[in-house]
Amino acid sequence: MAEAGRELTLDDLPRPPLFKLVDREGRDVFQETEVGGERARVAALFSDRELAGEFSAGAAEHGMGDLSGLDPRRLGDWGAVEAFALSGADFVLVVSEEGAGLFHAEDVARRAAEVAQEIPFPLYLLSDEGGEAPLISVEVEEGEVLVATLFSSPERARAFRERAAHLDLPGSLATIEDRDGLRRHALIAREAGATYAVVDPEGGLTEAIPVEELIQP
Repeated sequence: MAEAGRELTLDDLPRPPLFKLVDREGRDVFQETEVGGERARVAALFSDRELAGEFSAGAAEHGMGDLSGLDPRRLGDWGAVEAFALSGADFVLVVSEEGAGLFHAEDVARRAAEVAQEIPFPLYLLSDEGGEAPLISVEVEEGEVLVATLFSSPERARAFRERAAHLDLPGSLATIEDRDGLRRHALIAREAGATYAVVDPEGGLTEAIPVEELIQP
């Protein structure tokens, strides 16, 4: 559970995937409570599935009975987080292993929209011994497109490689430290035929960035 006394700020929002709580029909559930002397609806977001389950199991004991006995549901990208924050709550309680914070729902939505546009340096990519990073073919409505995959941590890169074992991706990691390095990589990817780049591709092309945008100085 969150460390006592550690209060998160909006800048501490954990990166997706995040988890919300839903009822058996898959509907979002909010806690009806009092915040600042006024009635309010509070949504809850968690940094991992286990934390969400533990919170819901003990919610009644902490005066949050509306959130008791619910199921965690994955929010795979910042767009899903933004939509959840705007789905009817007045406040969003964010809980991670590092701490917790209560924020106005509109502030969480705005921050999610901002972070979705940011590049989380350093970035990591799967590469072979020669330093080449393969592109991945993805099916879209128009046909197939080639995508350069980037990752915000070595753990996410390795987890993706394990999930996509059928692609036979290389096991070495290369690092991109800054915008100049990303621009160079985007140039190489464009020459190899890439149309998009995506950071932490759990959500497919939901947050894909056109390679041309990364090449701009």
